[in-house]
Formats: sequence, structure tokens, C-alpha cells
Amino acid sequence: MNVNRINMMSENSVRYWTSKKSKAVVEERRVELDLLIDFANADITTVAGQHLQTRVLDHLHRHPALHPHNRDWKLDDQLTTMLGSLQQRLRSRIASIVENKQMLGEMRMWQISGSVSFRLNPIENRFHERFQLRKVKRGNEINALKKIMDLWLIEIIRDLDFSPRRFGQCPRCDGFFYSPTAKERVYCSTRCGGAARQEKFREERRAEDH
Repeated sequence: MNVNRINMMSENSVRYWTSKKSKAVVEERRVELDLLIDFANADITTVAGQHLQTRVLDHLHRHPALHPHNRDWKLDDQLTTMLGSLQQRLRSRIASIVENKQMLGEMRMWQISGSVSFRLNPIENRFHERFQLRKVKRGNEINALKKIMDLWLIEIIRDLDFSPRRFGQCPRCDGFFYSPTAKERVYCSTRCGGAARQEKFREERRAEDH
């Protein structure tokens, strides 16, 4: 068992991240990325937001890196606090990528500490590597789930292997978005883009009238 520190770097680490992933894995990760972005942008007090909460929490609790002794938490009494904290953490992580994606050199974004176990399974004729967080004491549950959230986002970015410039934040609604193509986007949707153009047009008309 060795301590493993996972560092999320810039595009200079592309050789580390690049691997031949099956189409099914890529499609699954895209669904997960859309889920996280929707959760980051959601009003978690609404019915739609609550549906996103359920899906995100289910994934976090099932993540293999979560210590097995920490899978039976009863968090009902602090659910609202936990969800707000997880959403804030996710928004800060995506925001840090958006803010630093134009950097000219490599920089550390964040790191996660835990242990890596390496096993041989003769029945399956395969090697298995597993990264796992350390067991946390009662009262530290939220911090453990934050780390799982960080790790989940890293895994998505690793498997999709895309440029940091694909992430953006809409100047109209402040919502985060991911661009599936290399073409640079400014707004998260045609709705926000159209509203911004209409506002600019009205401002120009008012300036002409004066």
C-alpha cells in the first residue's frame, strides 16, 4: 500500500492522460459530465434540483474510492448543508479551470491523497489497481464526499481527454458549460446568446437616439 497523490495538471500532461477508451466509456463519461455541470448550475431547492441531488449522491456513495467503512452514513440531519457544500466545491473547481485555462505554463490545480492497492486475480487473469481514500471519523463525512467529488471530476476529464478551453462560464447567467467541439463558445446556450445580442442592440439604439 503506497500513498498516491493525484494531481490535476494542464494540457502539458496530455501523455499521462491519453489512453484508448472505448466508445461506451466516453459516452458514459459525457453523461456524467453533463450531470455534474447541471448540478453545479442548479437551484437545489427545486424539484428538478432535488432529482439531480439524488443522482449525484448515489454516484458519490457508490464510488469505489470511498472507504467501505464510510458507506453507511446517515446524513439526513445535515443533508441541506452537505448538498450546498458539495455544489459550492464543484463550482469552485470548475471556476478554477475556467479562470486559469489561458495560463502559458503548467500549474497544479488540486490533489487528492489516499492509498493504491495493486492486486492479481488469477481467476479473471487480470491485474487490478484501486485507489481508495482513508477511513474518516464521524463528523468528517462532508469532507470525504468533497474529495470523492474532486476525484470523480478528474476521472471524467482524464477519460474524455479534452482541452481545458472546452470549459466556460456564461457572462449572461453565470452558468458553467462544456463545449463538445473545439469551436470557442462565449454563452452557455442560444437563449443566453440571443438575449445578450438583443440587449446590445437596444443599447446601441438608445445611444443613437441620444
